[in-house]
Amino acid sequence: MANQSLQQECRRRAAKKLAATLLFPDFRFPTALSAEQCTGDDLAELHAAMVPVGSRVVDLTCGLGIDAFHIARRAENVIALDLDPTVAAAIGPNAQALGLKNVKGVNADCTEWLKECPEKFDVAFIDPARRGYNGRRLFSLHDCKPDVVELLPEIQRIARLVIVKMSPMLDIEAILRELPETARLHVLGTTAECKELVAEIESGFTGETEIIVQTVGKPALRFRRSEIAKIERYANEIKPGDTIGEPWPTVMKAAPWGLLSGLELHPDSHVWLNPGPDFPGKTYRAERIEEFSSSNIKRLAKERLSASVAVKNLPITAADLSRRLKSTESSTRRLLATTLYPTRRLILLLNPVSATSIG
Repeated sequence: MANQSLQQECRRRAAKKLAATLLFPDFRFPTALSAEQCTGDDLAELHAAMVPVGSRVVDLTCGLGIDAFHIARRAENVIALDLDPTVAAAIGPNAQALGLKNVKGVNADCTEWLKECPEKFDVAFIDPARRGYNGRRLFSLHDCKPDVVELLPEIQRIARLVIVKMSPMLDIEAILRELPETARLHVLGTTAECKELVAEIESGFTGETEIIVQTVGKPALRFRRSEIAKIERYANEIKPGDTIGEPWPTVMKAAPWGLLSGLELHPDSHVWLNPGPDFPGKTYRAERIEEFSSSNIKRLAKERLSASVAVKNLPITAADLSRRLKSTESSTRRLLATTLYPTRRLILLLNPVSATSIG
Protein backbone atom coordinates (compact mmCIF):
# COMPACT_ATOMS: atom_id res chain seq x y z
CA MET A 1 0.00 0.00 0.00
CA ALA A 2 2.85 2.37 0.87
CA ASN A 3 4.51 1.76 -2.50
CA GLN A 4 1.21 2.27 -4.32
CA SER A 5 0.77 5.61 -2.56
CA LEU A 6 4.33 6.57 -3.49
CA GLN A 7 3.70 5.77 -7.17
CA GLN A 8 0.44 7.70 -7.25
CA GLU A 9 1.95 10.75 -5.59
CA CYS A 10 5.09 10.73 -7.76
CA ARG A 11 3.06 10.33 -10.94
CA ARG A 12 0.86 13.21 -9.92
CA ARG A 13 3.82 15.50 -9.18
CA ALA A 14 5.80 14.50 -12.27
CA ALA A 15 2.84 14.36 -14.68
CA LYS A 16 3.84 17.49 -16.57
CA LYS A 17 7.61 17.12 -16.81
CA LEU A 18 7.48 13.37 -17.50
CA ALA A 19 4.44 13.34 -19.78
CA ALA A 20 6.15 11.04 -22.33
CA THR A 21 7.76 8.66 -19.84
CA LEU A 22 4.57 8.18 -17.83
CA LEU A 23 2.71 6.95 -20.90
CA PHE A 24 4.34 3.64 -19.95
CA PRO A 25 2.22 2.25 -17.08
CA ASP A 26 4.93 -0.06 -15.67
CA PHE A 27 7.43 2.75 -15.04
CA ARG A 28 8.14 3.01 -11.30
CA PHE A 29 9.65 5.65 -9.02
CA PRO A 30 12.14 4.13 -6.55
CA THR A 31 12.00 7.14 -4.17
CA ALA A 32 10.11 10.41 -3.82
CA LEU A 33 13.38 12.34 -4.08
CA SER A 34 14.22 10.75 -7.43
CA ALA A 35 10.93 12.04 -8.83
CA GLU A 36 11.49 15.52 -7.41
CA GLN A 37 15.03 15.90 -8.78
CA CYS A 38 14.75 14.15 -12.14
CA THR A 39 15.21 15.79 -15.53
CA GLY A 40 12.04 16.44 -17.50
CA ASP A 41 11.43 14.65 -20.80
CA ASP A 42 11.79 17.82 -22.90
CA LEU A 43 15.21 18.68 -21.51
CA ALA A 44 16.35 15.05 -21.59
CA GLU A 45 15.58 14.98 -25.31
CA LEU A 46 17.82 18.02 -25.79
CA HIS A 47 20.60 16.24 -23.86
CA ALA A 48 20.18 13.13 -25.97
CA ALA A 49 20.59 15.17 -29.16
CA MET A 50 24.14 16.00 -28.04
CA VAL A 51 25.09 12.31 -28.18
CA PRO A 52 26.25 10.95 -31.56
CA VAL A 53 24.10 8.10 -32.85
CA GLY A 54 25.55 4.68 -32.04
CA SER A 55 27.70 5.89 -29.13
CA ARG A 56 28.76 3.90 -26.09
CA VAL A 57 27.67 6.05 -23.15
CA VAL A 58 28.13 6.13 -19.39
CA ASP A 59 25.85 8.26 -17.22
CA LEU A 60 27.91 8.77 -14.07
CA THR A 61 25.10 10.21 -11.88
CA CYS A 62 21.90 8.85 -13.39
CA GLY A 63 19.30 9.35 -10.64
CA LEU A 64 15.89 8.26 -11.92
CA GLY A 65 17.53 7.66 -15.31
CA ILE A 66 15.45 9.94 -17.54
CA ASP A 67 18.53 11.24 -19.34
CA ALA A 68 19.94 7.74 -19.68
CA PHE A 69 16.69 6.42 -21.15
CA HIS A 70 16.41 9.21 -23.73
CA ILE A 71 20.07 8.82 -24.65
CA ALA A 72 19.61 5.05 -25.00
CA ARG A 73 17.24 5.58 -27.93
CA ARG A 74 20.23 6.98 -29.88
CA ALA A 75 23.12 5.09 -28.31
CA GLU A 76 24.48 1.61 -28.82
CA ASN A 77 24.38 1.07 -25.06
CA VAL A 78 24.27 3.02 -21.81
CA ILE A 79 25.71 2.21 -18.39
CA ALA A 80 23.90 4.22 -15.70
CA LEU A 81 25.50 4.69 -12.27
CA ASP A 82 23.93 5.88 -9.04
CA LEU A 83 25.16 5.98 -5.48
CA ASP A 84 21.75 5.06 -4.03
CA PRO A 85 21.22 1.27 -4.27
CA THR A 86 17.42 1.62 -4.40
CA VAL A 87 17.62 4.09 -7.29
CA ALA A 88 20.25 2.08 -9.16
CA ALA A 89 18.20 -1.12 -8.80
CA ALA A 90 15.24 0.54 -10.54
CA ILE A 91 17.16 1.35 -13.73
CA GLY A 92 16.94 -2.13 -15.25
CA PRO A 93 13.21 -2.70 -14.63
CA ASN A 94 12.35 0.82 -15.79
CA ALA A 95 14.40 0.41 -18.95
CA GLN A 96 12.48 -2.79 -19.63
CA ALA A 97 9.18 -0.99 -18.95
CA LEU A 98 10.18 1.59 -21.58
CA GLY A 99 11.10 -1.08 -24.11
CA LEU A 100 14.85 -0.43 -23.86
CA LYS A 101 17.28 -3.34 -23.89
CA ASN A 102 20.56 -1.44 -23.99
CA VAL A 103 20.63 0.17 -20.50
CA LYS A 104 22.44 -1.32 -17.50
CA GLY A 105 22.07 0.09 -13.99
CA VAL A 106 25.07 0.03 -11.63
CA ASN A 107 25.16 0.91 -7.93
CA ALA A 108 28.44 2.78 -7.48
CA ASP A 109 30.12 6.00 -6.44
CA CYS A 110 31.33 7.33 -9.78
CA THR A 111 34.55 8.72 -8.31
CA GLU A 112 35.56 5.24 -7.12
CA TRP A 113 34.13 3.49 -10.18
CA LEU A 114 36.22 5.65 -12.51
CA LYS A 115 39.46 4.64 -10.77
CA GLU A 116 38.82 0.98 -11.57
CA CYS A 117 37.07 1.32 -14.95
CA PRO A 118 38.99 -0.48 -17.75
CA GLU A 119 36.41 0.39 -20.45
CA LYS A 120 36.39 3.19 -22.99
CA PHE A 121 33.28 5.16 -23.94
CA ASP A 122 32.36 7.62 -26.63
CA VAL A 123 30.43 9.84 -24.20
CA ALA A 124 30.33 10.38 -20.45
CA PHE A 125 27.34 12.29 -19.05
CA ILE A 126 27.43 13.76 -15.55
CA ASP A 127 24.98 15.84 -13.51
CA PRO A 128 26.65 16.65 -10.18
CA ALA A 129 24.44 17.24 -7.15
CA ARG A 130 23.63 20.94 -6.76
CA ARG A 131 22.36 20.95 -3.17
CA GLY A 132 24.40 21.04 -0.03
CA TYR A 133 23.63 20.68 3.67
CA ASN A 134 19.94 21.20 4.52
CA GLY A 135 19.05 21.66 0.84
CA ARG A 136 21.30 24.72 0.39
CA ARG A 137 21.74 25.52 -3.30
CA LEU A 138 25.27 25.44 -4.64
CA PHE A 139 26.43 27.74 -7.41
CA SER A 140 30.10 26.81 -7.89
CA LEU A 141 31.29 23.75 -9.79
CA HIS A 142 33.76 23.09 -6.98
CA ASP A 143 30.93 23.01 -4.41
CA CYS A 144 28.93 20.37 -6.28
CA LYS A 145 29.35 16.64 -5.71
CA PRO A 146 31.32 15.26 -7.36
CA ASP A 147 33.66 18.16 -8.16
CA VAL A 148 33.65 17.92 -11.96
CA VAL A 149 36.68 20.17 -12.41
CA GLU A 150 38.77 17.92 -10.17
CA LEU A 151 37.31 14.71 -11.62
CA LEU A 152 37.49 15.74 -15.28
CA PRO A 153 40.92 14.22 -16.11
CA GLU A 154 39.70 10.87 -14.82
CA ILE A 155 36.50 11.10 -16.86
CA GLN A 156 38.43 12.08 -19.99
CA ARG A 157 40.60 9.00 -19.52
CA ILE A 158 37.59 6.84 -20.38
CA ALA A 159 35.51 9.09 -22.68
CA ARG A 160 36.22 11.28 -25.69
CA LEU A 161 33.24 13.59 -25.12
CA VAL A 162 32.17 14.68 -21.64
CA ILE A 163 28.74 16.29 -21.19
CA VAL A 164 28.34 18.22 -17.93
CA LYS A 165 24.96 19.45 -16.73
CA MET A 166 25.14 22.49 -14.42
CA SER A 167 23.10 24.99 -12.46
CA PRO A 168 21.71 27.95 -14.45
CA MET A 169 23.03 30.19 -11.65
CA LEU A 170 26.63 29.60 -12.67
CA ASP A 171 28.48 32.36 -14.50
CA ILE A 172 29.14 31.42 -18.13
CA GLU A 173 32.57 33.07 -18.24
CA ALA A 174 33.58 31.27 -15.04
CA ILE A 175 32.53 27.93 -16.56
CA LEU A 176 34.66 28.54 -19.63
CA ARG A 177 37.64 29.39 -17.44
CA GLU A 178 37.24 26.27 -15.32
CA LEU A 179 36.37 24.00 -18.27
CA PRO A 180 38.56 25.44 -21.06
CA GLU A 181 38.05 22.48 -23.42
CA THR A 182 34.32 23.26 -23.72
CA ALA A 183 33.54 23.08 -27.43
CA ARG A 184 29.85 23.90 -27.01
CA LEU A 185 27.95 25.42 -24.11
CA HIS A 186 24.17 24.99 -24.12
CA VAL A 187 21.82 27.37 -22.30
CA LEU A 188 18.57 25.42 -21.88
CA GLY A 189 15.14 26.30 -20.55
CA THR A 190 11.50 27.05 -21.16
CA THR A 191 9.70 30.25 -22.10
CA ALA A 192 9.31 30.89 -18.36
CA GLU A 193 12.68 29.84 -16.89
CA CYS A 194 16.33 29.16 -17.67
CA LYS A 195 16.74 25.60 -16.41
CA GLU A 196 20.39 24.66 -16.83
CA LEU A 197 23.75 25.07 -18.52
CA VAL A 198 25.30 22.08 -20.29
CA ALA A 199 28.93 21.89 -21.43
CA GLU A 200 30.19 19.58 -24.16
CA ILE A 201 33.88 19.07 -23.41
CA GLU A 202 36.20 17.63 -26.05
CA SER A 203 39.74 16.61 -25.07
CA GLY A 204 42.28 18.90 -26.69
CA PHE A 205 39.75 21.51 -27.87
CA THR A 206 41.40 24.94 -28.09
CA GLY A 207 38.99 26.99 -30.25
CA GLU A 208 36.31 29.48 -29.29
CA THR A 209 33.31 27.95 -27.56
CA GLU A 210 30.04 27.92 -29.48
CA ILE A 211 27.10 28.99 -27.31
CA ILE A 212 23.78 27.38 -28.13
CA VAL A 213 20.65 28.94 -26.64
CA GLN A 214 17.69 26.57 -26.69
CA THR A 215 14.22 27.31 -25.39
CA VAL A 216 12.06 24.17 -25.42
CA GLY A 217 9.85 24.15 -28.50
CA LYS A 218 11.78 26.99 -30.20
CA PRO A 219 14.61 26.86 -32.74
CA ALA A 220 18.11 27.35 -31.33
CA LEU A 221 20.21 30.50 -31.41
CA ARG A 222 23.90 29.67 -31.98
CA PHE A 223 26.82 32.08 -31.78
CA ARG A 224 30.36 32.73 -30.59
CA ARG A 225 31.17 35.79 -28.50
CA SER A 226 33.50 37.16 -31.20
CA GLU A 227 30.52 37.33 -33.61
CA ILE A 228 28.52 39.76 -31.45
CA ALA A 229 28.65 43.37 -32.58
CA LYS A 230 28.83 46.10 -29.95
CA ILE A 231 25.59 48.07 -29.60
CA GLU A 232 26.29 51.67 -30.60
CA ARG A 233 22.87 53.31 -30.11
CA TYR A 234 19.69 52.83 -28.13
CA ALA A 235 16.03 53.75 -28.54
CA ASN A 236 15.19 57.28 -27.42
CA GLU A 237 11.43 57.34 -28.07
CA ILE A 238 8.46 54.99 -27.72
CA LYS A 239 4.97 55.67 -29.01
CA PRO A 240 1.65 53.79 -28.80
CA GLY A 241 1.50 51.01 -31.37
CA ASP A 242 5.23 50.23 -31.18
CA THR A 243 6.29 46.64 -30.56
CA ILE A 244 8.18 45.79 -27.38
CA GLY A 245 10.24 42.60 -27.08
CA GLU A 246 11.31 40.79 -23.90
CA PRO A 247 13.86 37.98 -24.50
CA TRP A 248 13.27 34.45 -23.26
CA PRO A 249 15.05 33.67 -19.93
CA THR A 250 17.62 31.54 -21.79
CA VAL A 251 18.53 34.52 -23.97
CA MET A 252 18.75 36.76 -20.91
CA LYS A 253 21.26 34.30 -19.45
CA ALA A 254 23.38 34.06 -22.61
CA ALA A 255 23.24 37.86 -23.24
CA PRO A 256 23.87 37.95 -27.02
CA TRP A 257 22.55 41.51 -27.14
CA GLY A 258 24.29 42.62 -30.33
CA LEU A 259 22.64 39.78 -32.28
CA LEU A 260 19.04 40.77 -31.54
CA SER A 261 16.97 42.82 -33.98
CA GLY A 262 15.43 46.17 -33.11
CA LEU A 263 16.77 48.82 -30.73
CA GLU A 264 17.53 48.13 -27.09
CA LEU A 265 15.82 50.62 -24.77
CA HIS A 266 18.80 50.91 -22.43
CA PRO A 267 22.01 48.89 -21.86
CA ASP A 268 20.71 47.79 -18.44
CA SER A 269 17.05 47.20 -19.37
CA HIS A 270 17.37 44.43 -21.97
CA VAL A 271 14.05 45.32 -23.57
CA TRP A 272 13.77 45.86 -27.32
CA LEU A 273 11.83 48.35 -29.43
CA ASN A 274 10.30 47.14 -32.70
CA PRO A 275 12.20 43.84 -32.97
CA GLY A 276 11.96 41.75 -36.14
CA PRO A 277 9.87 38.59 -36.60
CA ASP A 278 12.89 36.49 -35.60
CA PHE A 279 13.06 37.96 -32.09
CA PRO A 280 13.73 35.21 -29.48
CA GLY A 281 11.17 36.19 -26.89
CA LYS A 282 7.72 37.53 -26.11
CA THR A 283 6.48 40.51 -28.07
CA TYR A 284 3.87 43.07 -27.07
CA ARG A 285 2.13 46.09 -28.57
CA ALA A 286 2.42 49.33 -26.59
CA GLU A 287 -1.10 50.43 -25.63
CA ARG A 288 -0.29 53.33 -23.30
CA ILE A 289 2.90 55.05 -22.20
CA GLU A 290 3.12 56.93 -18.91
CA GLU A 291 5.98 58.68 -17.16
CA PHE A 292 7.14 56.77 -14.09
CA SER A 293 6.24 59.10 -11.23
CA SER A 294 4.47 58.94 -7.88
CA SER A 295 1.56 61.00 -9.18
CA ASN A 296 1.06 58.74 -12.19
CA ILE A 297 1.28 55.62 -10.04
CA LYS A 298 -1.42 57.03 -7.75
CA ARG A 299 -3.59 57.88 -10.75
CA LEU A 300 -3.15 54.42 -12.29
CA ALA A 301 -3.95 52.80 -8.94
CA LYS A 302 -7.46 54.27 -9.16
CA GLU A 303 -7.98 52.29 -12.38
CA ARG A 304 -7.44 48.96 -10.59
CA LEU A 305 -5.44 47.61 -13.51
CA SER A 306 -5.28 43.93 -14.36
CA ALA A 307 -1.76 43.23 -15.60
CA SER A 308 1.36 41.17 -15.06
CA VAL A 309 3.75 43.70 -13.52
CA ALA A 310 7.46 43.67 -14.36
CA VAL A 311 10.29 46.06 -13.55
CA LYS A 312 13.58 46.36 -15.44
CA ASN A 313 16.34 48.78 -14.51
CA LEU A 314 14.45 50.78 -11.89
CA PRO A 315 14.99 50.97 -8.09
CA ILE A 316 11.72 49.24 -7.19
CA THR A 317 10.63 45.62 -7.16
CA ALA A 318 7.74 44.30 -9.24
CA ALA A 319 5.96 43.26 -6.02
CA ASP A 320 6.24 46.78 -4.55
CA LEU A 321 5.06 48.42 -7.75
CA SER A 322 2.13 46.02 -8.03
CA ARG A 323 1.15 46.82 -4.45
CA ARG A 324 1.31 50.58 -5.09
CA LEU A 325 -0.73 50.19 -8.27
CA LYS A 326 -3.27 47.95 -6.49
CA SER A 327 -3.18 45.80 -9.62
CA THR A 328 -4.44 42.26 -10.07
CA GLU A 329 -2.55 39.59 -11.97
CA SER A 330 -3.26 38.99 -15.66
CA SER A 331 -2.02 36.17 -17.89
CA THR A 332 -2.09 38.41 -20.96
CA ARG A 333 -1.77 42.14 -20.32
CA ARG A 334 1.70 43.35 -19.26
CA LEU A 335 2.72 46.45 -17.30
CA LEU A 336 6.43 47.11 -17.68
CA ALA A 337 8.25 49.82 -15.76
CA THR A 338 11.66 50.50 -17.24
CA THR A 339 14.23 53.12 -18.26
CA LEU A 340 14.54 54.56 -21.76
CA TYR A 341 18.02 55.70 -22.72
CA PRO A 342 19.59 57.61 -21.16
CA THR A 343 17.50 58.31 -18.01
CA ARG A 344 13.80 58.60 -18.88
CA ARG A 345 11.65 56.37 -16.66
CA LEU A 346 8.46 54.98 -18.14
CA ILE A 347 5.48 52.78 -17.43
CA LEU A 348 4.44 50.78 -20.49
CA LEU A 349 1.01 49.16 -20.71
CA LEU A 350 1.36 46.30 -23.18
CA ASN A 351 -0.83 43.75 -24.94
CA PRO A 352 0.67 40.55 -26.36
CA VAL A 353 1.39 40.26 -30.07
CA SER A 354 2.80 36.75 -30.09
CA ALA A 355 5.45 34.55 -28.53
CA THR A 356 7.92 34.21 -31.37
CA SER A 357 11.34 32.69 -31.65
CA ILE A 358 14.45 32.60 -33.78
CA GLY A 359 13.47 30.85 -37.00
